[in-house]
Amino acid sequence: MIFAIVTAILAYQRAKETGRNAWLWAIIGASVYIGSQLIVGLAVGVFLGFGVAFLDWPESVFEDYQLGITILGLLGAIAASWLLIKFLSRVPAEEPMMTAPPPPPPQF
Repeated sequence: MIFAIVTAILAYQRAKETGRNAWLWAIIGASVYIGSQLIVGLAVGVFLGFGVAFLDWPESVFEDYQLGITILGLLGAIAASWLLIKFLSRVPAEEPMMTAPPPPPPQF
């Protein structure tokens, strides 16, 4: 949970520096961290579930690899947070100004 808060703070600071909505990006930063950790855990759980169901793995495989699954989830969440902060570091491109003059007014 501490890493999610740190990600939210970093996203807030980077968004404020680049002129984006800081609070929105702080919420997105915390959500990316927590969501990616959940997605990695779910994907590994489904993989192990298929192994138990179809490949006759022992049901204790979930407890046996619990530490590895946790570390994999943390690494996935840190990588996703790093990518988000990297994205926020880029300055958004400004829209180009009109190069052609406006058309003349209609004649009646």
